[in-house]
Amino acid sequence: MRDNWENHWQEVSELVLPRRSDFVGPRESGDKRGLKAVDSTGIIANELLAAGLQGMLTNPASMWFTLKVDDELMGQEGVKAWLEAVEKVIFNEFNASPSGFTSHMHELYLDLTAFGTSVMFISENEEEELVFSTRHLKECYLAEDAWGKIDTVYRKFDYTVRQIMQRWPKNPGREVQKLWDKKKYDEKLEVMHCVYPRRDRDPKMKTPEHMPIASCYMLFKFEHTLAEGGFEEMPYVAPRWIKAAGETYGRGPGMNTLPDVKMLQQMAKTIIKAAQKVVDPPLQAEDDSVLGPVRTVPGGLNFRRPGSDPIAPLITGARIDIGLDMTRDLRERIREGFFIDQLQLNQGPQMTATEVLQRTEEKLRLLGPVLGRLQSEMLSPLINRVFGILSRLNKLPPPPESIEGVEYSVEYVSPLARAQRQVEANSLLRVFEIGGPVLQIDPEAARVVNGADILRWLANLFGVPSSLVKTEEELEQILEAERQALQQAQQMAMLEQMAGAADKAGGAIQKAGPAVEKLIGGGQTEETTN
Repeated sequence: MRDNWENHWQEVSELVLPRRSDFVGPRESGDKRGLKAVDSTGIIANELLAAGLQGMLTNPASMWFTLKVDDELMGQEGVKAWLEAVEKVIFNEFNASPSGFTSHMHELYLDLTAFGTSVMFISENEEEELVFSTRHLKECYLAEDAWGKIDTVYRKFDYTVRQIMQRWPKNPGREVQKLWDKKKYDEKLEVMHCVYPRRDRDPKMKTPEHMPIASCYMLFKFEHTLAEGGFEEMPYVAPRWIKAAGETYGRGPGMNTLPDVKMLQQMAKTIIKAAQKVVDPPLQAEDDSVLGPVRTVPGGLNFRRPGSDPIAPLITGARIDIGLDMTRDLRERIREGFFIDQLQLNQGPQMTATEVLQRTEEKLRLLGPVLGRLQSEMLSPLINRVFGILSRLNKLPPPPESIEGVEYSVEYVSPLARAQRQVEANSLLRVFEIGGPVLQIDPEAARVVNGADILRWLANLFGVPSSLVKTEEELEQILEAERQALQQAQQMAMLEQMAGAADKAGGAIQKAGPAVEKLIGGGQTEETTN
């Protein structure tokens, strides 16, 4: 069964990923590969898809994941700040030069799109730095658990005697020690790395022998155990593009487009032959009319017998244009099989925002199942493994007491994941477009929509950092302060109005004083006279 896969992978690699074309038969380092490929459409399409996935899923220039906890805990003090700090630490570790994450992720995507299965090993070195290593698929043997998840990886690879002595100097084995004593340092031996779930263990023990994932290195030929240990998380990440029921290994675009790629190679050869006949056509001459061999080199001198027809080119009437049209259709089908048109949006200047969202939705709908599998089989195990390593190395900030020991979830905000989520904004835009005339007739209808919630939802949809968006509590505090300031302003205005009224009343009384006194005085005189 494994032979069937390796033969299939070999055929795909020769036409799609030539540098991996060593599944079948011995190959030497530095030998020429890809000699069977006449047309490079499949090779270029595979490179474009791998580069597009890396830019759309794990772009090193922008944050492509966020960490979340329960909504009730997210609102507590310090939780969001801690999660964002952890995200920055993990993201910086990914982009650190010693880790090799970016280059090895590109190799991972190349294997994934060509063969449908790829394998990466994640660990730390002696300097407590993350190390990522994409392994050749021919070295790895995978097995699933009862739920279809890859939980067992056996990797068989070659190590020189010198490498074995450097890696396991205390227990290299008698056979390796003999080769070392004979100074056969560069002789290669097969080493097997076995990683599988450990059944018999004590969860309370924190030693390598009791970790949930067992690890064993052994010399394959001599059945000598070099080292035993374990991992807290599965160190191998083995994503699959798409998988048929009952199969362990996946199938990718390189395997799906293999018939078209092989057909294109044969058609390219035929067109080349036809073009050669047009540019350098065969010659025709009468029997026994030419004296000596025909010289076709520039300036060649040919002699013919008198009365015979001259040497003339044989016009075959080859229709190269038909062949070019057929190969153009094949190239387009291969590009479609590698989802090149799904990753590239042809946007015209006349397109509206609604049309852009609609076309994006149509294009990304086909990548939905693939994105879901890659998130569950590649991105989630990758984040969990890196989070565990950094946590044990004390490179993460201490969590708040309210979420200590709480499980977190990973939310992906990569351009591809965000683009699939942003199609939800299409419904909102349609509501505003259709409801615009209603708002003109009845402006009070705008109160139906909660503007603050809409903006907060859009900010989350388009990946705006949470530090740039006010929480509901912060917004309520601002509104409460504005209400209090408004009340104080109103009270001050009322006091000023009352004070102004009192001043006016006092002025009126003061102006009316002499008249009142005169009136009072006149009344007293008249009363006295009487």
